[in-house]
Amino acid sequence: MEAAKPILHKVFRKKANPHGLSSLDELLRGSRCFHVLDDDSQVIAAYALQGRGSEIWVQAAAGSADLDLCDLLDDLIPRHGAAFRSLGFHTYRRGLRKKAEDRGYALIDETDGYTMRKNFV
Repeated sequence: MEAAKPILHKVFRKKANPHGLSSLDELLRGSRCFHVLDDDSQVIAAYALQGRGSEIWVQAAAGSADLDLCDLLDDLIPRHGAAFRSLGFHTYRRGLRKKAEDRGYALIDETDGYTMRKNFV
């Protein structure tokens, strides 16, 4: 988890915080954290996942500017979710919503940002 924190901390600081969380540790409580390394063993992305019933939930995800988060969502994260039926996440980014919809994610709620879900089956 420690290798993932520096990148995920950037998301926590920038992210609107409707739940009044006071720290990154509070956001990540109950999550499993992962990081992605480049060829030089530098952390270029990190994400935190939680199992929520039959869904694997992306609690937080961030990466370097040249990394496409939709690629991370579609290519890497589902490998962790073999026992789950869907993948869900929440974002405030309109562009990420659009890219996710283009890849088969459904908009579940847009009350406060965008909650997205994609079924694996």
